[in-house]
Amino acid sequence: MNRWKKSSLLYGLGYPILSGSITYLLLLLAFNRVTELSDTIFKAEWIVCIVVSYIWNTSIIFLSRWTKHKLDEIDVISEKIFFHAVGVVIGSILIIGISISAYFYGLIGYSSFSSFSTEMYVFQGLYIFQTLLYECAFWGNHLIKMSNDEAQLEEKKRTNFINEEMKAFAEDAHLPFLYETLETIIGLSYKNPDEAEEYAEKLAKVYRNNLQSRKEEFIPIAQAFQLTKDVSDLLNTSRSGGIHAHFEACDKHVHLLFPPMVLPRILVGIAADYIASPLQPLEIKFSIKDEQLVMIAHSCNEKIDHQNSLSQVMDSVKNTLDHYTKVPIQRIQKENEYYIILPAFTSTDNAWQTKAEVNIQPNDQTLFRNS
Repeated sequence: MNRWKKSSLLYGLGYPILSGSITYLLLLLAFNRVTELSDTIFKAEWIVCIVVSYIWNTSIIFLSRWTKHKLDEIDVISEKIFFHAVGVVIGSILIIGISISAYFYGLIGYSSFSSFSTEMYVFQGLYIFQTLLYECAFWGNHLIKMSNDEAQLEEKKRTNFINEEMKAFAEDAHLPFLYETLETIIGLSYKNPDEAEEYAEKLAKVYRNNLQSRKEEFIPIAQAFQLTKDVSDLLNTSRSGGIHAHFEACDKHVHLLFPPMVLPRILVGIAADYIASPLQPLEIKFSIKDEQLVMIAHSCNEKIDHQNSLSQVMDSVKNTLDHYTKVPIQRIQKENEYYIILPAFTSTDNAWQTKAEVNIQPNDQTLFRNS
């Protein structure tokens, strides 16, 4: 920031001197007075040209910024540049006209415009040319900045997308669940190798189903319940029977749909944050209410030391569901009972699973709508 301030200060002080000197030289050439330079360059006209350049430069900087701010509502960049250039050129003409008129009327004592009209036209021509050069530099710098900002925004979007994908992958992999189940396999391998092998096969089946389901944006609610039940069975073994998950769905709910990995993700978050043991069992119930909401209720004891995994998972679930619906997620506490209410979905096309060309994009609810 300091570097840019220094550059602006040097430009504000140095450019008027350079511009005024060049303007003075061009005026001498225009009026065939170059021979006067052989005597001395330090004349009053030179100082006047520098002062006029300083007034013009300072005014043009503020005028261009003000005009750009007023034109922010225009979206077409070519129109914005055109109107900005017209406004700044008109402003330059007025500034030079006032400055030169004040000099010739006030200091020289001329009584009519015709006495200095030639000088006025030459000054106007020179400073209009400088104004156009300033416009080229101004918009060139602005367009480069816009291009860089666009590139940075795209890079930020790509980075955010990769981070979200990695986060979703980590959540779908259920890392706390994986760590806990692997510890269970190690423990079982010493006690009962056959049971350890069976447990490992169940774990592999869960991850195979997870990977397969991750390719789909929505699956039937019964399939979502089954994926969650497989995870709860493994956790129940790890917690020595301390987790009891119940799933309630009837035939009239078969048309409901849900994103595949959300419920297992929530289940793992609950298990990570709350105690589950035979002495303090964790009861979790998944059910449908009014064919609209997937309801999770659990009665549990919070761990003394935990990383608040469930809140992080719920934020992720909210981001997932926000692509498809504006219905908020509800979390209600009643004594030691908690309710997490999520919107379920129904398809506007009964043959949605058989249509390979159907593609659901974020915020596109042409196929799926909140029920």
